[in-house]
Amino acid sequence: MKPDTRQDELLKHYLSKVFLYRETYEEVYDHVISALHELPATQSFQDTVNDIISRDFGGHNNLITMENNCKKAMGKELRNKQFGYFVSFFEFPYLLLVLGASFGLYLIATKSLLSMHTIKWVFGGMALLPYVVIPIRLFYTGYIFGETKRSIRDNTMNNLSMLPMRVFFAAGALYVINGLFATAFYLGPAMVTIGAVMYTVYFLAYFKLSKDEIKVRMIK
Repeated sequence: MKPDTRQDELLKHYLSKVFLYRETYEEVYDHVISALHELPATQSFQDTVNDIISRDFGGHNNLITMENNCKKAMGKELRNKQFGYFVSFFEFPYLLLVLGASFGLYLIATKSLLSMHTIKWVFGGMALLPYVVIPIRLFYTGYIFGETKRSIRDNTMNNLSMLPMRVFFAAGALYVINGLFATAFYLGPAMVTIGAVMYTVYFLAYFKLSKDEIKVRMIK
């Protein structure tokens, strides 16, 4: 059975109402179309589609469960890949670059080549980086000016990009507490160096993760 244009549009409309994310939508759509081509036209199009969904996916309600499970699995996979990329920068040969950059930043901090006011502005600018990264990612993965259905990766990728900013705000809160209560917390050269290096490495890992995603979309 080969669906005509109207039947194809009906199938797309039905699946777009069921699924929130483009990956599950595309996967089930391709599967149903392939299955239709292998079946004879012995019953109505709607009944045939329902039979395929019931046989291969466990019915309509199970499609939603399947999407939720896919979202959880994808989130776990992305977090593991992000962590793996992050750790890889502390292995040879990237470790040499990280150590060199750390040493240079530490010298800048200890020699007071940059004022604390400038350093605060630098960290503030770095904290705003997610607001630049997120729309760029959406553009290159087709969400902006392209497909309108969200990706199953969106929530996890956005959370990963915002994590450093949350840490930055936590550090800022500690800095304020230090000023109010004269605690032992001090934003010295070592802290500045560690913060800058960890933040930079984290986003380099995030860019590698985003690059993988863009490659997947280009293949499709």
